[in-house]
Amino acid sequence: MKRSARISMVAGTAAVITLALAPIAEANWESSITGASVGFESRRWSDELYSQITFHGCTTDGSKSTDVQIWNDISFGPDKAYDNKTFTACFNGAVSNGEWTDLPSGQRDYYFQIMKIGGSTFGPQLSVSKLVVDTTKVDG
Repeated sequence: MKRSARISMVAGTAAVITLALAPIAEANWESSITGASVGFESRRWSDELYSQITFHGCTTDGSKSTDVQIWNDISFGPDKAYDNKTFTACFNGAVSNGEWTDLPSGQRDYYFQIMKIGGSTFGPQLSVSKLVVDTTKVDG
């Protein structure tokens, strides 16, 4: 076997193994955020039609708000953005909630991104003691 053919076969095998070991996006999950800056991206989840994100126990070293935007993770192309939501209640002991109901049908991967913290696109950092991604309202 020629050297270039062997290299191609090894590279192809490595790509298949990488895809097989890639994490599967979960539909519903809980986590937290510590010291995130603007531009922070969450992990991906699979859904269609509806996603809800809730933040509990938000803190920042700036004013008390954060803008959250949901994105459709599109392979080999630019990701598609959906509505931006401003969360404020989680800074005052309540729960901030964002719902996106205009998502396209068909199973897709999504993530959220922190767009602003305290009205700014730079500077402050955000911590959230508990965040929940729930996709069950329409799907289930």
